Amino acid sequence: MSAQGYTTVASRNLIRAAQGMLEHAQPIIVLGDFGEQREMPKNNTDTLVFRRILPFGAVSTGSGIGSNQYVGTPQITANSFVLSEGVTPNANTVGAQDVSVTLQNFGILFKITSKTELLYEDNLSEEMVTITGETMGEILELVRYGQLKAGTQVVYSNGSSRSSVNTPLGIGKLRLAARILESNRGKRITEKLSPSVNFATIPVEPGFLVFHHTDCNADVRNLPDFTPVAKYGQAKPVHARELGTCEEFRFIPSPLFVPFLAAGSATLNGMVSVGGSNVDVYPYLVVAAKAWGQVALKGMSAITPTVLKANNINHANPLGMFGYVGASTWFNAVRLNDAWMLRIECGATNY
Repeated sequence: MSAQGYTTVASRNLIRAAQGMLEHAQPIIVLGDFGEQREMPKNNTDTLVFRRILPFGAVSTGSGIGSNQYVGTPQITANSFVLSEGVTPNANTVGAQDVSVTLQNFGILFKITSKTELLYEDNLSEEMVTITGETMGEILELVRYGQLKAGTQVVYSNGSSRSSVNTPLGIGKLRLAARILESNRGKRITEKLSPSVNFATIPVEPGFLVFHHTDCNADVRNLPDFTPVAKYGQAKPVHARELGTCEEFRFIPSPLFVPFLAAGSATLNGMVSVGGSNVDVYPYLVVAAKAWGQVALKGMSAITPTVLKANNINHANPLGMFGYVGASTWFNAVRLNDAWMLRIECGATNY
């Protein structure tokens, strides 16, 4: 005989819990609103494949992760395309590569006793739903951040290595980043994922996006001709957390984008140093369109909630002594083209 349990059929409570978790995860997400989005198909393999089309004339070093994905500056010679009268030119082919990403299962679980559920003055089950959503949002955002900050293109605010860094971001390094991305045919980002739970994109003001830690906000504001969001006029920010713009760059900070602690110079030069010995090195992630991809945290299929009340009596809980709140999801992110993203490693001024 089959038993009807709380989760045998998706109840309205579970649907509301999933919606609440997604809503609470959304304010944490910065990177998750961008990148090439794919939905996770059910009853399929654990690997998703992104196909990238190479710019004409670009040379790829192969497939896979890291430097193998790097596509160099396209080389096109105009004279090679001169046509001869009456002669059909040689046909060309489009270069394409498949970049695969294997999904990983992430989850978090809270346990609550029946006494707490029945007698505690606050509704901790509802609080756990909120915390579950926020924590899942942070976990997946850190997965994205880990992928992007591991990109192969890097420049330093000063010197030629991370260990020498002891100056803040300057406009010269930003212009260098733009020159490199433009040379590699990186395009400005013109859309992002819709902020609703639906899987859709919406247009945004074009630009190269720069993701950075909130410790660097003051240095960004000190850039020449920096324009804060409040002075945009008719232009709209690309994200709710957007700090402002400078030239073709849009700056989006998050406290989750942690620095490389004590990885910089031993000469602090007025930069932030948590331990007081070496400069903490902050990565600014400068990103063009189609540089990376992810499985989107969108839609009801993206998150599997667990809400088990303490009074849900079963073989594992015969006296109704405890309940659970939690969630799980399948997710991963991947760099699709290292040539279309660049990391500027800098110090952060210690005001």
